[in-house]
Amino acid sequence: MLVKDGKRFVAFFDLLGFSSWLEAEGSAEVFTYVRGFLNLMIRASLPGSVVHPDMSVTLATSEIGFINFSDSIVFYSRDDSDACFQTMLRVCGEFMNAVITGPSRMLRGAISHGEFYADPDANAYVGQALVDAYRLEGRQDWLSFSFHDSVVALPQFQSALDKFPNYIVKALVPLRGSTAIPFCLNWADKHQFRHISFNAERGLADCEMRARKALSDNLTETAKLDLRMKHTREFIRHYNPE
Repeated sequence: MLVKDGKRFVAFFDLLGFSSWLEAEGSAEVFTYVRGFLNLMIRASLPGSVVHPDMSVTLATSEIGFINFSDSIVFYSRDDSDACFQTMLRVCGEFMNAVITGPSRMLRGAISHGEFYADPDANAYVGQALVDAYRLEGRQDWLSFSFHDSVVALPQFQSALDKFPNYIVKALVPLRGSTAIPFCLNWADKHQFRHISFNAERGLADCEMRARKALSDNLTETAKLDLRMKHTREFIRHYNPE
């Protein structure tokens, strides 16, 4: 989707443990996943998309664009209207839910608001909003999707907060190197994704199993994984006690 003016919402996602995964299973195996499952999950999360029995996806004309490069995924909105913001929330939550509880890969993300320009034909993507989302994503010690201050300050955010009180919630732990507790998406909220039957606890267990296998004897990365999984499980159980 070409966007050349105005401000918009930009969400940045990162598949965690990607380098360890490459080392453990090889580039060809990881490429098969990215080309198949990840591409499917991205497209299936977009509004109006239709997934066919052969796992191909027909995309509808949408107000949400996307970029996928290696272990990074970006969604961006056509503008910063209430409608676009709420569509972004549905897309990002469904994508995160599907990746973690479906093919079971660890995923973390963040959303910001600001200038962002995109020309898919020229493969050109530039904007402060992308930088802000990227930086925030990397400061989370759990599988989370957090809101940048640039989003929280908007009336669109307050409207969504009032409308989705168990979907937009406060994190239980601060960002790394800070005392700030961000707002984030409750991506395991079954009330938002009634058509998704995946189990968050089982998905987290599968994510952890895959990650530990790839890490092998890397004690430093294993300690990071322990902390991420602890914080994530506490968050999921706190906001989804059922």
